[in-house]
Amino acid sequence: MKNWFALYVQPRKEKVVEKELLRNNYEAFLPIKKCLRQWKDRKKMVEMPLIPSYVFVFIEVKDMWDILKINGCVKFVWFDKKPCPIPQYQIESLKLIQENEIDIELENNIRPNQGDMVKIIDGPFEGLVGVVKRGNKHNFAVRIDSLEVDILVVLEESNIIRAEKIDKIENN
Repeated sequence: MKNWFALYVQPRKEKVVEKELLRNNYEAFLPIKKCLRQWKDRKKMVEMPLIPSYVFVFIEVKDMWDILKINGCVKFVWFDKKPCPIPQYQIESLKLIQENEIDIELENNIRPNQGDMVKIIDGPFEGLVGVVKRGNKHNFAVRIDSLEVDILVVLEESNIIRAEKIDKIENN
């Protein structure tokens, strides 16, 4: 029996994995949102995954092991030692939001707080680990310990992940 499952993929590999799943005749869904990104020299509207590092697939449980062989796939979401299906209505809700281009903001309740260890995942300091010194809704100042100096770097929240996620990613 087929169900929707959440597939955890490597950071910034969501679109590649979705394309490969579709190419292999799996039903896949990657909810995206359009957002304005700013670089030093320009601004551009880009499509970003609504839920970073996740792609949803409609499969039978037996197909999971073949899917995990696809480059960029890490693991499926499990609960109590069993694959955790996603209810159809939740996928339909995500599709409806995406089709109507509703302006949304993801609230995941794991936003880094002052004192949290974080890893920078984008920009010139990508890969460095630091401590959140202060922050607001749009950016953070992070102390970079690995440079052996205290440097405050202002970053957008989307460019860092909390230490709990670092441990999960590096242990898999």
